[in-house]
Amino acid sequence: MQFDVASTCIGFLIGTFTGAAGGYFANKYTDARRKKEAAKENANKFAQVAAQMPELLQEMRQDLTEHPSVREFFVLLGGAVLGGTSSPSFQYRDAIHPGLMGKLHILENHGYLTDVTPKDCPKYRMTEEFVRLLREMPSPRPSKGETAG
Repeated sequence: MQFDVASTCIGFLIGTFTGAAGGYFANKYTDARRKKEAAKENANKFAQVAAQMPELLQEMRQDLTEHPSVREFFVLLGGAVLGGTSSPSFQYRDAIHPGLMGKLHILENHGYLTDVTPKDCPKYRMTEEFVRLLREMPSPRPSKGETAG
């Protein structure tokens, strides 16, 4: 009789452990799958946004390559000229990028930018996710007749 109680206790403990371990690993792998799905969804979302403004995003990517720690930029509308600023920043002009403010609003709506305008000249800060996505963008391919370099 004592043997049956011990066997039952051991069986119960092994069953409990197996159930707990199964639940743990199921949650672990479900979380990993969800993270992969979210990353894929974010990449797809960024690809759709990038298709709407390839020249602007390539310029931003190039600026970040040259100045990796800068995160803020000013928007110069019309023939505006920017005076001295207290910190390093980029400048983007609507004369070079038609519809610039609309493009920036799209980026802001997707959570890639934050409006940090101090006074009259629009100023934005890039999120670290946006910087990462820009850095991961493929380099533009040279068109026919151009050489990479």
